[in-house]
Amino acid sequence: MTRRWTFHPSENRLKSDDEVACLTGKAADVLRLLLANEGNVVSRDEILKGVWKGLHVSPHLVREYVFDLRQALGDDAANPSYIETVRGKGFRLIGGVESARTNGANPLGMQCVRIAVLRPDCFDGGPRWQRFADGMVDELLTDLSRFGDLAVIARASSFGIDKSKPFAEIGEALNCEYVLESSISVWGDTLRARFQVIDVRSSDVAWADCVEKGVKNLPQVSGQIALTVANQLGGVAGAILRAERRYAVRRPSSELSAWENYVIACTLEERYDDESINAGLRHIDQAIEQDPEFARSFLLQGFFCEKHEALSNGRDKDFWLERAQAAAEQALALDRRDPLILAFVARSYASSGRTEEARVATFRTADLAPNEPHAAWCAASAMTLVVGDYEAAASLIQSARELCPEPQEHAGFVEGRNQLFSGNFKDAEEMSFAGPEFESTFVIRCLAQSLQGKKSDAQSTYRKLISRHPGFRFEYYPKAMGVIAENTLATYNEAVARLGL
Repeated sequence: MTRRWTFHPSENRLKSDDEVACLTGKAADVLRLLLANEGNVVSRDEILKGVWKGLHVSPHLVREYVFDLRQALGDDAANPSYIETVRGKGFRLIGGVESARTNGANPLGMQCVRIAVLRPDCFDGGPRWQRFADGMVDELLTDLSRFGDLAVIARASSFGIDKSKPFAEIGEALNCEYVLESSISVWGDTLRARFQVIDVRSSDVAWADCVEKGVKNLPQVSGQIALTVANQLGGVAGAILRAERRYAVRRPSSELSAWENYVIACTLEERYDDESINAGLRHIDQAIEQDPEFARSFLLQGFFCEKHEALSNGRDKDFWLERAQAAAEQALALDRRDPLILAFVARSYASSGRTEEARVATFRTADLAPNEPHAAWCAASAMTLVVGDYEAAASLIQSARELCPEPQEHAGFVEGRNQLFSGNFKDAEEMSFAGPEFESTFVIRCLAQSLQGKKSDAQSTYRKLISRHPGFRFEYYPKAMGVIAENTLATYNEAVARLGL
């Protein structure tokens, strides 16, 4: 029997009686277009025009997003129940999906944390500003729902709760661990929005912030505030996971759940020493053993394997690189819509010689990533190394910095490499001194010094690189990093040649 699905556009989610499927923004846009033309064929060109609005992207992306929708729906392309491929013409929604307004709570399963966004308070300004506040929080709900490790309680449930109740009762009623309270006030031309996240288990404030904006162009202001707040809360470096780690690290290792092992590993992944890398890999391997269906665990496993590759010697390098590639494949098999996974897979494909697949994955992650800073940094890295589009990489970097002015340390590698290969050698060298002293830090500095004609400095940096990472080889590094863009490789090889080693 074909399962009936309800599409909730404000949440980018599909729901049936017994299952919830999350969609990316673009996949949801494709589904909206198919729903609007249910029963009729929609061509690839119409989808590109309607979803990407004139941007020049590969037609292969349409097929990828239709694949995503079929995977979410449990559909079979050869014998479809929902989306039919009409050869040479396009795609047609043939039934089984209807659009509806959001209603009811939405737990995503065990590997996430649940947050409810309560209806905002408006202290002055009248109904107009209450409508603005409600609209801003609607956008915040949508932005938060993009994070794969956050489950966002539906608006109809969270807006209807009695806010005078104790937080513990609110959490129990909404089946969540955190609630987000907000309020707005307006004085003259200035709007002030206050936010605080409450941990309902302790009634402690887990995070708070205040944003001030001018009142001109209110729709844009609403979106900016929502996106800024969402990116401070969501993601591996966000306030919610930081709060969750505080619980996890206090528990005995033998009692940790898959989720708790994952959040501890997220903390350790930010570090670059042997002890943290080994401990992080142990935690994430345990998380995978406990729950082999959580895609982000395989992504973190791949990150740790990459760091092991950088620290290892000889044949161990190939072992860790192959293990990282296997983790990337498994993560993608579990979630083809996660921009972080797609960025990692792009470089993994490049490392294994799957050039065209690497480029498609890079363009796709660049399309999905701009609203999530960590994903935008990773997409920028793939743009530099796999595609060689330094301008697009710089745009992603700018978006990431606007969303998160204080990024994780790995961001220095991404920006330094893009500056290096786009010809800003001096800036690349300066950036290398601000980052952690890891393999890529020394590589960027050494190549930037070489291309500036600082041969003595470059050779000195190379000696430091070899002393810290005895297994490093210039001929192997592009393979490990997934460097296949011709312009990037040409600059890399020129810099190495000038070293005169």
